[in-house]
Amino acid sequence: MDELWHIGDKVLSRERLLRTLEEMLGLRQAGFSQQATAERFSVDRSFVSRLEAIAEVHKGGRIGLVGFPVANKEAVRRTAEEYGVEYVLLLSERERQAYLTSRSGMELLHEVLGTVARLRTLDHVVLLASDRWFSLANGLLGREVSGIRIGTSPIAEDQEVPIAALADLLSSLAGGPKGGGEGTQPAR
Repeated sequence: MDELWHIGDKVLSRERLLRTLEEMLGLRQAGFSQQATAERFSVDRSFVSRLEAIAEVHKGGRIGLVGFPVANKEAVRRTAEEYGVEYVLLLSERERQAYLTSRSGMELLHEVLGTVARLRTLDHVVLLASDRWFSLANGLLGREVSGIRIGTSPIAEDQEVPIAALADLLSSLAGGPKGGGEGTQPAR
């Protein structure tokens, strides 16, 4: 059953709103201009522009990639390079444990805060980690983080990152591989 919203003397249909938004964005994705889309739905072009701005996740810019514990680090690193990822930090479980145990609490805090500060300078951060790290990363970076969940917390063993899925995600963020190379870009 359709959910209805009562606003003043108006009754709005959630289903109709969502269907209309999907149709509008579908036209834009198919190559229609904002003006043509607006005319088709009898709204101002600025409405279509604002709608896109509200939903925008990323538009070009500098990308960082953080992943742990990753089994196929070299394949992930090559894929990141192919898509022009500016900052890459990948650790296996063994490297992660060594990193944690080889530093004092103060050194660890200083380095983690330095990494967070560096990531905050980037336009977008891609995370390859267990499920619980996504909400933590969102909070630390002050924005939504994209990525691939490679397991359920806690993860104690290295995990394979699906390279095709990573290439697809990076392609959507970076606009395709850099340097004219051919990248794997499967459909979602």
